[in-house]
Amino acid sequence: MSAPIGQHWQQVNECEDLLGVDFLARTFSFAGPKTKVHTTLIHHIGNPDATKAILYVHGYTDYFFQTGLAEHFIDLGYRFYALDLQGYGRSIRPSTPPNWCESIEQYGQDLDIALATIKEDGVDQVVILGHSTGGLVVSTYLAQPYALPERESYYNKAFPEVIGLMLNSPFLALPFPPAVLNFVSWPVRILVSLLPFSYLRAKKINIYSKSLHTVFGGEWDYRLDWKPPRGFDLSFHWLREVIIAQRRLANQRLAIPTLICHSEISTIGKRTVKEIQQGDGVLDVHSMQQAAKKTFTNLTQASIPQGFHDLYLSHQSARTNYLSAMTQWLEKLD
Repeated sequence: MSAPIGQHWQQVNECEDLLGVDFLARTFSFAGPKTKVHTTLIHHIGNPDATKAILYVHGYTDYFFQTGLAEHFIDLGYRFYALDLQGYGRSIRPSTPPNWCESIEQYGQDLDIALATIKEDGVDQVVILGHSTGGLVVSTYLAQPYALPERESYYNKAFPEVIGLMLNSPFLALPFPPAVLNFVSWPVRILVSLLPFSYLRAKKINIYSKSLHTVFGGEWDYRLDWKPPRGFDLSFHWLREVIIAQRRLANQRLAIPTLICHSEISTIGKRTVKEIQQGDGVLDVHSMQQAAKKTFTNLTQASIPQGFHDLYLSHQSARTNYLSAMTQWLEKLD
């Protein structure tokens, strides 16, 4: 994990968020690996006196726009926050290529800023919710050697206690079935290590995107410049850092109470929207499950029939089951 960044972050903006009057956005700037970067903390203004909060971290080629997810946790009595990590969504800047990172660990800087700010807002306990690559980011963060008291001392800031972790289809393993995962991981790692500055160009609109956005007949309306249907060009360097983070995490053991939610099946490679929508069209569910069992020693799993890769963006029945699974788990956590 990257060393803490000290007291060098600066809040540069606070305003009503693009999601409307119920949401506030605060932007922070700080020194990234190569240039100044930004991170954006969005929060729902409901339950201002609550001392427990949910912090949501999005996935790859993504940003926070799921207002109904925030409202669900507000209805449960939590405060709700979400991050647009450096290089994503609200935090994209001309000097920062979208999705670029030197290592997965650098997003610990964003999380430090978010948690310290949440504590300043009066929150004492936080449950982190990570989707896809966000699940890898937050798991890597919680496995870091910098324990909470050390971070507090370094920054001279207080942090809330992270009491639980919820994972929505986390990117804990490459999208291959368990039987072939070990055979392909090393060749992929060697390839991306030999070509670290290469990109896989985004050319076609992927079927998963067609299953989501209203412009293609889906249910969701979001910014296509921040979550483009073709995706951003895939950096081989980014992929190498994902593989490294996955392998490191596989050798860690985390005792934090953890809920992993995933679809019942994978639908990778399906050719129609209807087929893709029967399960996770991005990651392999079984490899995800095996990776989670290796790392998390206090693990609860919830399988969501016909859940999409982002379970919240599923059709209503699967979305309801996903929200219910988190609600029930949170009730037991209390």
